[in-house]
Amino acid sequence: MKIKYIPVSDSDTEWGNKDAILSRYDGLNKYTLNRWLCEMRDNKLWRGVVLNPTHKLVFINFEVFDDFLYWKTHGYSKLRRK
Repeated sequence: MKIKYIPVSDSDTEWGNKDAILSRYDGLNKYTLNRWLCEMRDNKLWRGVVLNPTHKLVFINFEVFDDFLYWKTHGYSKLRRK
């Protein structure tokens, strides 16, 4: 799978929904994103990054999602969140 990061200009937002994440990462599909979000919810380190105020609404922190991808890429190294 090839995923290309597309920066969103003129955007100061910190949180977004699944569609916002999919638009930032070209090549990422919804199925993979859903699996990663489940993995984040199950891991104590990343749990606070995914907010579900209702069962249909989800918000993801963009900056920490980038850290999560780095963490996955580098073999689950001992990356400490800020």
